[in-house]
Amino acid sequence: MLKYLFKLREEEILKAYESFPEGFEMVERKPTGEYVIAVYSENRLKDFPFHLIREEEVVYRDWKEYYKPVTVSDRTVVIPPWEVANEAFADKTVLVIKPGKAFGTGLHESTQLALKLLEEENLEGKRVLDVGCGSGILSILAAKRGAKEILAIDIDPLAVEETEENAQLNKVEKVIKAQRGEPKDVEGTYGVVVANLELPIFEKVLDDIVPKIEEVAIFSGIYKTGELIKFLQMLEERNFKPTKVIEKNDWYALRVVKNL
Repeated sequence: MLKYLFKLREEEILKAYESFPEGFEMVERKPTGEYVIAVYSENRLKDFPFHLIREEEVVYRDWKEYYKPVTVSDRTVVIPPWEVANEAFADKTVLVIKPGKAFGTGLHESTQLALKLLEEENLEGKRVLDVGCGSGILSILAAKRGAKEILAIDIDPLAVEETEENAQLNKVEKVIKAQRGEPKDVEGTYGVVVANLELPIFEKVLDDIVPKIEEVAIFSGIYKTGELIKFLQMLEERNFKPTKVIEKNDWYALRVVKNL
């Protein structure tokens, strides 16, 4: 089997879905906004719609082997649907996420950091807004932690679709409402707002997110100290302050509140 690694820009992701209807592997999301994807084929590809990094021959493996349970913390684990019957996770909050095209399977550091901060938050009876929901993983944790109402939004219709499917897999579809949209489209305020984005996106939408924050916000997707310093300045300018900052492999997530 042949494996092709391509580099593409964020705005080309939808074109990738059209070019490779059989699917592809999301290998890396770079802080610059570029992606690296892997395409597998039994036959040699002739047309390259994106920048080809390299081509290599790989031994065929069952694709399920690439999706193992991800232990986020002592309390939370992310598993694919075929691991549901595994009794080893009986004492944890289990998030069932099917492998798909939406970002947020639990493998990326920014997702894990957001999950860790979210699981520490008292969500019982709270209204939660999930900005850029991806696979719906953060919304699902919020639902399992007692949130009474969750609005999950994303500009990608595939993300909305997968959030709905994953909510059903976790039996929390009655609590989560997923819809296509941006923060500016949301009405009202929420007790907890969570957004796992990137700094360039935060620069565009933070002013639309801030009015939705009633109590607490959890922000993730900040890469390296340079971005962290800039993001902290952005928060200070909007009268918000961090109460906790956590890091993994140069990725940062923050819990923030209004600076009274």
